[in-house]
Amino acid sequence: MFGGIAASGADSIVYATFDGTVLFLDLDGPRVTGQFSVYPSGPARVHVSACAVATTGDILLADARHHRVRRFARDGRQRALLGGLHNPGIPQQDMAGVLDEPCAVLPLGAEVLVACGGVGEEHGVQVFGMDGAYRRSLPPPAGGWKRAQGLAEVDGSIWVAETDAGTIRVHAPDGTATGRVPLHPELRRPFRVKADGYGGAFLLVAPEGEDEGAFGVARIARDGTFDGWTVPAGEESGQAASPFDVAVLPDGRFVVADLPFGRPPEVRLQLFTSDGRLVATLLGDTADLVVAQRAWFESLLARRDRGVGTLYEQARVHHYYGGATAERLEKARDFYRAALGAEPRHLLARLGLATLLHRGLNDPKAAEAEYRAAMEAGGAKGDLLARVAECRHDGGDLDGAIGLLQQAVETSPAPEEYFDLVEELGDYYLERDG
Repeated sequence: MFGGIAASGADSIVYATFDGTVLFLDLDGPRVTGQFSVYPSGPARVHVSACAVATTGDILLADARHHRVRRFARDGRQRALLGGLHNPGIPQQDMAGVLDEPCAVLPLGAEVLVACGGVGEEHGVQVFGMDGAYRRSLPPPAGGWKRAQGLAEVDGSIWVAETDAGTIRVHAPDGTATGRVPLHPELRRPFRVKADGYGGAFLLVAPEGEDEGAFGVARIARDGTFDGWTVPAGEESGQAASPFDVAVLPDGRFVVADLPFGRPPEVRLQLFTSDGRLVATLLGDTADLVVAQRAWFESLLARRDRGVGTLYEQARVHHYYGGATAERLEKARDFYRAALGAEPRHLLARLGLATLLHRGLNDPKAAEAEYRAAMEAGGAKGDLLARVAECRHDGGDLDGAIGLLQQAVETSPAPEEYFDLVEELGDYYLERDG
């Protein structure tokens, strides 16, 4: 999967990019009205495979790289982690509470369903609380789940699109299996399914092989009736080339995310009426996205309210999108400090300032102090100790870096980048030994 989209109110959607940037898009603009990044509150490298919006407004992102789902507030604060760390020494970790290839997320009230793309799994569809606690797994079919890659609530039932089995399995809200949706032969590899708001569903279909052509967007009734493609395959406007997600608005309009050039980051977002007529191309490619982001940044920098949220966002614009000039980085530092002056325990501002001092302004000693302050503000100890270790290394204290990184990898719960950090620790030892 290549990121994800989800409806967020009557006229807006959330678009999560593959690498972990989350954007709020106004469909009437279309324009960006806000954004955040998984980093710095999460790891620097993620692989977003699905996106959903909870009834609380929180954003849920499936991170296939770390085998978990991340729950964020709309300002980018990470509130919970669903799922456990994956052991790379085990090719497939089919266990309760561990997510192997999470690729679909469905929030239902106080619970979250997560579907995994593994083959033959007993725990291919799991249920978590919003706090991240594992609740239960849906009963698997005979032989286990075979790439459960789509989830939807359709007319009070849970639909699970099982790609390699070529079927949609239906479960009651309590998880009891109640049957299957019969599919037309043309729809033999369902992978993404979303309720259409009229008792049926939109269905995306996976190709048979990596080099096979694009597929459109189908609409099926609750009994599986299929009357043709609602959005036909193709690269032209109003068509879908390699579609990978769909978001359905309350009035029945829907947005399709596809890859007209074959791969990310060139993602296209198109808005359609409920019956499949093109309304607008919201984003055509990366260039369109950059233009929309710049407009948002300009409006953000023009604000004069001096609220802590505004100060933090202004700092991020100067830090990450200002071209990395000395003037911009110094402005970012000043805005971060202003935000922290208003709210000293603002974790995101503390992490942003630490990263800026370390990577942008080459001041690892000052960065270490900020990372330690971030721990006091509630940041994950193991992950932040690892960043402190990097500061020590970059400041020339190799023995100190080794000691701190050893502490980091021994911390419970383990740092998110545990196995990368173990390799880094080995590199430090080799460096010390010449």
